[in-house]
Amino acid sequence: MQANANLVCNTQSVNTPITWFPDTGANQHVTPDISNMASSEPSTGIDQLHVGDGKGLAISHIAHSKIHAPKSTFILSNILHVPHIKKPLLSVQKFCIENNVFFEFHSFVFYVKDLITKEVLLSGHSRDGLYIMSESSATSLPQAFLTARRSTSADVWHRRLGHPSSRILRLLVSNKKFSCTSKQFHFNCQACPLGKSTRLSLGPTGHKTSAPLELIYSDVWGPSPMLSSDGFWYFVIFVDAHTKYIWLFPLVSKSDIFTIFHQFQTQVERQFSVKIKSVQTNWGGKYRKLNTFFKSIGIHHRLICPHTHEQNGMVERRHRHIVETGLMLLGQCKAPLKLWCYAFKTSVYLINRIPTPVLNYKSPFECLFRSAPDYSFLRTFGCLCFPFLRPYNVHKLDFRSSPCVFLGYNTSHLGYCCLDLSSHRIYIARHVRFHEHTFPLTISEQNNSPSPSNTSTCLPPLFPTLPQPSFFLSPFPASVSPAPPTSPAPTPVLTPIMSACPPLLSPHASLFVDQYPGTGVAPASHPALPKSVALQQPSLVLASPLLHTSSRPGSDLANSPTGLPTVSPPALNLVIDLSHFDLQQVSDSGVSASPPLAPRQHTMVLRPWKAKTANISVTSALEPSSSPTHEPSTFQEA
Repeated sequence: MQANANLVCNTQSVNTPITWFPDTGANQHVTPDISNMASSEPSTGIDQLHVGDGKGLAISHIAHSKIHAPKSTFILSNILHVPHIKKPLLSVQKFCIENNVFFEFHSFVFYVKDLITKEVLLSGHSRDGLYIMSESSATSLPQAFLTARRSTSADVWHRRLGHPSSRILRLLVSNKKFSCTSKQFHFNCQACPLGKSTRLSLGPTGHKTSAPLELIYSDVWGPSPMLSSDGFWYFVIFVDAHTKYIWLFPLVSKSDIFTIFHQFQTQVERQFSVKIKSVQTNWGGKYRKLNTFFKSIGIHHRLICPHTHEQNGMVERRHRHIVETGLMLLGQCKAPLKLWCYAFKTSVYLINRIPTPVLNYKSPFECLFRSAPDYSFLRTFGCLCFPFLRPYNVHKLDFRSSPCVFLGYNTSHLGYCCLDLSSHRIYIARHVRFHEHTFPLTISEQNNSPSPSNTSTCLPPLFPTLPQPSFFLSPFPASVSPAPPTSPAPTPVLTPIMSACPPLLSPHASLFVDQYPGTGVAPASHPALPKSVALQQPSLVLASPLLHTSSRPGSDLANSPTGLPTVSPPALNLVIDLSHFDLQQVSDSGVSASPPLAPRQHTMVLRPWKAKTANISVTSALEPSSSPTHEPSTFQEA
């Protein structure tokens, strides 16, 4: 800020400045006096000025002038000098066009503002009902005064406001939030790139290929979140820049890229009789070994800038297209994600045969092989199919086919890949019948889903026509008689459990049941019976075990008072809660401190991860039998 004492002197003529009357109905500036005009010339035409009463007034001169204001100088061109006019008229419309301004009229004042910045450049008042514009209202009269000049440029306001954009700064100036000495808001600020550095929009490179294999894009995708069913973690694709055709190769590890490229190079160069000229990749470790190989055979290795994957956008977009299409194929048939390799191969097979606007709505297959693809060969991924399997039959009564799942196409064979769900074997066959509205994997998923009902009733009863049997496991020696029952003892519960139910013991510790002859009715009460004896369900794909009667000679079970044979499921897997058994302790020498076992007692040893045998008697729960007491079982280890 600088203080200046300025003496403003009137440098114009001594004549009184012209007082203009803004007129919105006039299309030309008109004045009766040209003494204060900057320049003038006689009018040679016969044109006349028509006033409100329709009378025509003669035009004698054409003049030019200027109105000086503190912030701007206004131009008045082609002023008509009409001696018989009473007042000088200023055409509002012509003045706005010549000076790029606009008028804002109020009750007793008007303003002339800049059309862009909306800054007030000139003002005037009304008198006797007319708006008056004179140079006295635009400039100060001759006087001496002290002014303070502030030179605030756009750069200063840009720094004051924290480096906003030019658009925001222009908006603040136009809304009269502050005044700015310059109207140019495009400036070079060295601090802005330090905090606002962003990626630029990359336009086309201008490089165009004219034939296949002139330029190959390549990149590796992975690792996959899960191992594929055929043992792969990654895949690499090669994209031809001219035809946009894609080749996909699954990889076990990234180090396989060197071998895969040799395989790809040999295949395409022999097939199309054209040499690969350029290959564009990133500088990842998987491609560094190829750089030396490219130099040895004359292939130009084009590298993208570090951390600039958008330069390899061609192959990055193909990765996204392949993965998204593959996930849709897996989703439509509810296939497990471990089949992603088959889905991605099928995606590439389909993408190569779909028209694209990049190729003028031709498919990459058509541009590369010069022939249209065969769409009649396509089938729905994941649908039910029945391949012709008679050549695989072992004997003449084998089925001629098996229900399979369609997993795509084989590039080496003109056939279909069919997965047999029963044997998990993949057949490649040409003679296949498809059911494209049926998806076996969806049905399999529904069958394998756990039932929302209680697991204790998820299987039908194993004894549908017989009374509910009772299972007794006696921890007492044969010589010890149990106390007489004082109240009915609870019968242990036989409960089928699903594979999803948690076992009472270890999932690998189970007891096997065997039926011995000579067993009778269990005692009416036992002080140490187990709380529950749970029957472990067999595999879901097998039927429930069949029941049969004991047929050992000498068995007295056939003479049951009920007249019904006592049945026992042979070799049923049991999971037993041992927390309520009074187990005998074993000494350090491995010999039990209990009395010696009876001759007919059978020892059952329970060890982790090993199955042992327990003797359990089965009898009807309706009436007790007269048979002798059943044989007890003793646990030596627990």
